[in-house]
Amino acid sequence: MKKITLFFVLFACISCHQNSPLALDWTLVTNDVEPGICEVALTMTNTSHRTLEGDWTLWFDLMSLGPVYREGDELKETRIQGSWHNIQPTEAFQPLAAGQSRTITMHYRGSAIRENIIPEGFFLIQGENGKPVSIPCTYHKYNRPEQMMRQIPTWEKTPYAEGEYVYEYVNHILTSDASQPTVLPVFPQPKVVEMGQGFCHTEAASIVEKMNANMVEEGYSLIIGADSIILEANDSRGIFYAHQTLRQLISNMEQLPQMRIVDWPDLHHRGIMLDIVRNYYPVDSIMRVIDVMANYKLNVLHFHISDDEAWRVEIPGLPELTATASRRGWTKDESECLYPMYNGGWDYMDKNSTANGYLTRDEYIRLVRYAHERAIDVIPEIDMPGHMRACKKAMHGLLTDSVLEQREYNSAQNYTDNVIAVSNPYAIEFIDKVITELVRMHQEAGNPLTIFNIGGDEVPSGSLTREEHQAYIDAVMAILEREHLQPMGWEEITHFCAPSTHAICYSWHNGDKKSQEMADAGYPVVLANANRLYFDFAYCKHHEEKGLDWGGFTDEYRSFDWLPLQHDNVVGMNAQLWSEVIRSFQQVEWQIYPKIFGLCERSWNMRSRLSLAQYNELVYHYALVDLKNGGHCFHLQQPGIHLSEGMVSMNAVTPKAIIRYQLNDDEWQTYQAPFAIDTTAIQTIKAKIQYLGLESNTTWRWL
Repeated sequence: MKKITLFFVLFACISCHQNSPLALDWTLVTNDVEPGICEVALTMTNTSHRTLEGDWTLWFDLMSLGPVYREGDELKETRIQGSWHNIQPTEAFQPLAAGQSRTITMHYRGSAIRENIIPEGFFLIQGENGKPVSIPCTYHKYNRPEQMMRQIPTWEKTPYAEGEYVYEYVNHILTSDASQPTVLPVFPQPKVVEMGQGFCHTEAASIVEKMNANMVEEGYSLIIGADSIILEANDSRGIFYAHQTLRQLISNMEQLPQMRIVDWPDLHHRGIMLDIVRNYYPVDSIMRVIDVMANYKLNVLHFHISDDEAWRVEIPGLPELTATASRRGWTKDESECLYPMYNGGWDYMDKNSTANGYLTRDEYIRLVRYAHERAIDVIPEIDMPGHMRACKKAMHGLLTDSVLEQREYNSAQNYTDNVIAVSNPYAIEFIDKVITELVRMHQEAGNPLTIFNIGGDEVPSGSLTREEHQAYIDAVMAILEREHLQPMGWEEITHFCAPSTHAICYSWHNGDKKSQEMADAGYPVVLANANRLYFDFAYCKHHEEKGLDWGGFTDEYRSFDWLPLQHDNVVGMNAQLWSEVIRSFQQVEWQIYPKIFGLCERSWNMRSRLSLAQYNELVYHYALVDLKNGGHCFHLQQPGIHLSEGMVSMNAVTPKAIIRYQLNDDEWQTYQAPFAIDTTAIQTIKAKIQYLGLESNTTWRWL
C-alpha cells in the first residue's frame, strides 16, 4: 500500500473548565491489532503547575468498547455500570510533571470503526473528596484504512462504504426498472389515480368536505375538477389525509391536473418511536417531528419515556422520579442524580446537556393534544420489569429488596441492577400510580389513552424467577384491564402474555420468522424489523456515520426496498429512534430523515408499486425540498467513485447535486465528467455531494 500522509484534523473538543489541570488527546491507532482488539493512543498533558501523581480518577462515558487491562499497564480502565467508565493509575504509573506529556497505549475489546466511538465527558477527581473538573479531550478525523475498517475481512458482514461499493449501490438505485406508470409527487402514493382532462383553477376553486360512512376507516377520496375540489372520507382522519395529499400536489406541481384519487392505508398503526430517555430533547423539538409525521400520514408516536438511564415525564405524587432520575452527573451514591450514561459530564444542573431534562405534566398534555390535532396518537411506554434502573434509584430502596440485591445478572446494556423487586407490593402500587396519572393526562388532553406499552424486553437472565415475572405481568395486566387499556410491548412479552390478552407485539428481529410465529399464534403484530426500521442505526458502514450497527445498517432505501410480511394479524409498522448516540436535535433529524419516507410508503402501501428509482426521485426531488423549506436537517447519500484504466467516474442519486472531489490532499474541485489521473501519483480520491445547502459524508477511494 502506498504511503498515506498522516494529516490529523481536529474535529471535536469537549468544553473544559478554565483551570483544567490536564488535557487529553485520544487517537485510534488501529482496529484488530490482535483479533477483536483495537489499540488507542491516549496522550496526557499536565497543564497545571503541579506534578500529577497517583491519587486521581478520570471519569467518562464510553459505548461499545470493553477495556482490556494487562499486567504492567500504567492505567486501568473499569466499566462501572452501562457505559460509565473510569481510569485510575496503577502502581506502574510514573508521575507526570507540570508541562509534561505522555502517550499511553490502551486496548479494547471491539472495533472503533466510526469516529463517534469515543470516550465523552471526561472529568477529573483528585483525592477522596475532590471536586469534579472538566478535562478537555482532542479527537481526530480518521484518515487511514486501519481506522475505518476491520483488519480481518472475513469478520465483515457488510463492506465498508468506499468508492467502488457506493458507486455500484448508487447505480443499483438509479437503474431499477420503473413499475408504476403514473407517479404523483406525493408520499405515500395514492392507490387509485384516474387522470382527467385539463387543470384545476386552484386559486378560485371551492373546497368541499363530505363525510361518507361507507368508506373505509382512514380512507379518503379526492376529486379535483376545474373549479372545485371535493374531499370525502369516513372520518376526520380521512379528511385530514386528503388535505395532506392535496397540499403535496399543489406544492409539487406547477399546475394541478384534474383527477380522481381513492386511497386508504394497508396498516392502521403507522408510527415512530422516539426515545427521549438516553438523551433528551424538549417538547418543541418533538413537535417538529410530529409535524413531519402528520404531513406524510403517520399516526402513532410511540413515546419511550423511561428506562435505565432516566425518567422523563413528571408524575404527580412521585416527585422523586424527576428530581433524581431526570438528571445525570457526578455522584457517588446516585441520591441526587444518576450516573452520566451515554453523554458524560459531571454537571447535573446543566440545562444545555441532553443528559438532563423532563416534560412537565402540562408539557406532556400539550404534546398529546398537539399530536391529536394532527391525527396522531401518543402511546407512552414504561418499560418493565427490566430497564427500570432510573426509577429504582430515584425511589431510594422502595423498588428493591434484599433477595433481589443478592442475585447476580448482567443486562444487554451492561447493568447489574436494572430490575425491580416484583414481589415487593410497592412494585405494583408504583406502576399503578404511574399508569393512572398518564391516563388522566390523556383525558385532560382530549385524547383518551386506549393502548399502553409495557415494554417487557431484555429482562436479564438470573434476575427473576419465571413465577415472579409471570405474577408481576399478570398484576400489570389487571391494571390495564381496569383502565380499559390494550397492552402493547416488545416481542418478549409473548412469554408472559397469552394471545387472549390481545397484547400488541412489536417484532424487532430481522426477517419474517418471529413476526410470522406471533401472527400465526393470534397476536396483533407491529413490524419493527431492526435492519429496516431502527433509525438509530448508521446509514452505512462509514467512519463518519454516528449510528449503531448491532443489527445491520438502515438508510432511506432499506426502509423502503423490502416486502413486509402480509398477514391478517399484522396491524402496523413502527420505526425506532433509540437515542444512545443522539447528542442534539439536529442529529435526531439526521437519523430520521430521509429514512422516514420508506416507512411512510411501506406502512401505507405494503406492496408499493414504486420502483427504487421512482422512490428515490420522490425523496430527493420533492420530499427533501419540503423538509428544507420547513427548516429541517437531513442526511444525504454520499457519492460513488469508480476507477477503470486510469479514468475516474463519479455518481450521485440526484443529478441536481454538486459532486465535489479531492485528489490526495489537494484543493477540492467540482466534478463535471469522467477524468484521467496518474495512478502512480495519487493515493486517495475523496468525494462528497452538496445539495439543498447540506453536504454528505465523504467517500474514500484508495489506490
